Amino acid sequence: MPIVMPLYYFKLVDSRFVSDYGVHDLQDETAAQIEAIKLARSVREARPELIGEHCSISVTREDGAGICLIPIDEIRTPRLGSKR
Repeated sequence: MPIVMPLYYFKLVDSRFVSDYGVHDLQDETAAQIEAIKLARSVREARPELIGEHCSISVTREDGAGICLIPIDEIRTPRLGSKR
């Protein structure tokens, strides 16, 4: 019997919906939070104009339950040589 992984929805939000960043099947909520942190770092680098605009990465489960909200203003890009 195949293992069914839950779906997690990733969105860039401010006080409203901004962009859909897809649906991913991931092992658990911890994996979804890790992916949200990676996405927040990527958005911060790719779209520096959003820094200071109170944007976050929102993650919800397929049943609509909120998992996390990662503010791009507070996430930092790891320095070269960092293990993060």
